[in-house]
This record gives sequence, C-alpha cells and structure tokens, in this order.
Amino acid sequence: MTHDFTALINATSNARLRLKLIAVSHFTEGKNRTEIASFLKVSRRSINIWIKAYLDHGLDGLNEKPHSGRPSKLTSEQLAQVKKYVEDNAIKKEGGRLQGKDVQAFIKHNFNITFQKTNVYQIMHKLNLSWITTRSKHPKQSIEAQNTFKKFQIKTILKIPGHMHLDNVLVWFQDEARFGQRNTTTKIWAEKGTRPRAVQQQQFEYAYLFGAVCVNTGQTEALVLPKSNSEGMREHLSLISKATPKGKYSVVIMDQASWHQAYLAEEFDNLTIIHLPPYSPELNPIEQVWHWLRQNELANRCFDDYNDIVDQCCRAWNSFCEDTSRVISLCFRDWTKLET
Repeated sequence: MTHDFTALINATSNARLRLKLIAVSHFTEGKNRTEIASFLKVSRRSINIWIKAYLDHGLDGLNEKPHSGRPSKLTSEQLAQVKKYVEDNAIKKEGGRLQGKDVQAFIKHNFNITFQKTNVYQIMHKLNLSWITTRSKHPKQSIEAQNTFKKFQIKTILKIPGHMHLDNVLVWFQDEARFGQRNTTTKIWAEKGTRPRAVQQQQFEYAYLFGAVCVNTGQTEALVLPKSNSEGMREHLSLISKATPKGKYSVVIMDQASWHQAYLAEEFDNLTIIHLPPYSPELNPIEQVWHWLRQNELANRCFDDYNDIVDQCCRAWNSFCEDTSRVISLCFRDWTKLET
C-alpha cells in the first residue's frame, strides 16, 4: 500500500497521529525501527505497535481507539444543567464574570459532587464551552430594531426610484475612521517567556479615512481628509456616484453620525442613503475593514507628520482593496441580498 505521507502529516492537527504517520513514513522509506525510535525519541515498543497496526489495518490502524476511562461522576442530565448554568450566568447580573470556583460551587450545591477546578475546566471544554472575549454593545442597543433592519429588501424598495429593478441596485457600506500618531500595538509572534516592545507615539496628529465598499462587485472608494464633516461626506458620496455605472443605482448604508444626513444624497440622481439602527456598529462590516487595516498595515509604527499619515493610510487602503475577493468576503452579509 502506498500513501502520500507528507500530505497526510501536513493535513492533521492531531500531534499524536502526526507522530505515528512520521514513524510509518520512515519505515516505508527503509529505515529500521531502532533508528526511527531514536530519531522520534519514543520507545521501540511504540514504534513496533504503530507499524504493526499500519501493516494490519492500513491508515485506520493508526487512529486512536476510544478509551472507556473512568465513568463520569455527572450524568448527561446533570451536565446539561451545568452548561445551562454557565450560559445563563456567564456575565453576572451584579457585574463581573462567572469563574471556575462558581461552577465548582454550583456542582457541589446541586449534585453534592466535589471537583477540583482543573476538572471543572475539563468539563467545560467537554461541553463545548470556550473561554473567549466578549463583544461590546451599547446599553441602548435594540436587537428588535436590528432584526427589522435586516429585512433590507423592503427598505431598499421604499428608497429606490420606482422604475429601478433590484437587479440593478448596488449595495455599499460606508464609514470613517481616525488614524494617527496615537497608534495601536498588536500581538506578535515572539519567543516564549519574552514580551517585545513596540513603539507607541505620544503626539496627536491624525487624519480621517472615509471608506466605502460595494458588496456586489468588491469595488471600493476612499479619501483621506483632515476633518470628518458634511463637506467630506458630500465629496465621498460624489466618488460613489461616479463609480456607479450607468443604468445602476447605489444604496449607501451608514450609521447616524451628525454628518451622515440623508439630504446630502439629494444632489445625486443615482444613489440614496440608508441609515443603520442606533447603536449598531456591528451591522456595518466596514468596522472589520478598519480592524484589518490596523492589524495588518498600520499598527506598531510611527508617523512623521500629517502627510505621512495620509500616505500610509492610502497605502494600507490600496493594499486591502487589491484583492476584490477579500473585500467581498469580509464585507458581504446575507441580509443584503436583493432577490427579485
């Protein structure tokens, strides 16, 4: 039997299976078992077991067999109760977060079973629970308003001219972000046990990057200005209007900032503005574009002056836009589909 062991080794994320595949790969190349054991720093007995399993059963013989292990102290019903408790109380009503000791106390109080905290964390992972960072939201945010907004086709029909077919409507997302000398730092790869330093300036020069992306075509329009105001917004809308092909119509989705007034679109006969619900930045994928720019292009660096900020923002935006498939992948949302 022949297999592409290099591809198999690269394809698996299971460290133990990878080790077995490497051992069998060396064996098929003619190395003896003692050499393989020495090279991989495992016992000769383990090498014998793995090679025999491969010769007897092929690749299936290298897969881990299920271990019966010690039976769980908690029944499936009790585990379900633990998961519900964690999900319902992950953020405490009085503030703060649920900790391992709280889950430990819940299990003790309800089931009279004592676990060490290490075992509690193992149970949480078994229940498909992860220790993750929360996403922030404004206290006045309305999920109902967001769900209503996602009935986007109806809102679009009400906004576009009556003769315009939905097939000819382009959907744009628009926003602005400030970039400047008070720049961000990011996580980087470094040797374990070290914490490298990255420069963070203390000056306050900055510029505003106006950005817009079309989720239908991956086309983008942007400009960098010293201020964020209605004049800048009008200029940006002019770029989007010029980028809209003849016979097409653009709807531009944006938040309700004071300079995002609907009347600004009245001077353009091929676009209109649709406002997002209040306190709903997560509905605008441009927020992810800003994150991409900061993380991949603009973080961990200094800017000489305003002109340098402008140059680097332009360079970063152009780098993002050079791959239209990335633009669409990052910014497209299912609820923006306009079906006829």
